[in-house]
Amino acid sequence: MIADFIQILAGIVGSIGFALIFNLKKDKLPFIIIGSGIGWSIYLLCFHYTQNIFLSNVASSAFCAASAEVLARWRKAPSTLFLIIHIIPLVPGGSLYYTMRSFVLHDTPSFSLHAQNTLYSSAGIAVGILIITSFIYILNSYHPKEPQES
Repeated sequence: MIADFIQILAGIVGSIGFALIFNLKKDKLPFIIIGSGIGWSIYLLCFHYTQNIFLSNVASSAFCAASAEVLARWRKAPSTLFLIIHIIPLVPGGSLYYTMRSFVLHDTPSFSLHAQNTLYSSAGIAVGILIITSFIYILNSYHPKEPQES
C-alpha cells in the first residue's frame, strides 16, 4: 500500500517535471497532477488484478487519452500537451534500461524477458491511445462543424 502511494507520488513528480520542461502554464498543473496520479493508479490497480502488463497499460493509457481530450476542450489547449505529460509515468524506462543492459552483457534469457515486457508496455500504451483517439475521430465525423459565415 505504501509502495503504491510512493509510486503514484513519483509518477506525479515526474509528470510535473515534464510539464515544467514543456513550459506548461501553472493553471494547468492541477490537471496534470490529477491525470497522472489517476492514470498510474489505474495501471497499478489493473496490474494487481490481472498481472498483465499489456492490459494494464491499455486501460491506463486509454484513461489518459480520454482525460487529455476532455481537458483539451475544457481548457482550450492541444490534447497532445496533456496526453504526453499524463503518459510519462507509463513509459517503460526501467524495462528498456534492463533490456539494453542484458543485451550488452549477452544475457539472452534476461534480455528476452525484459524486451518482451518493454514491447508489451509500449504496445499497450499505443493501443490505449489509438482506441480513444479513433473513438474521438469517429464522434467528430458524425458532428461536422457548422460553416462559419463570412
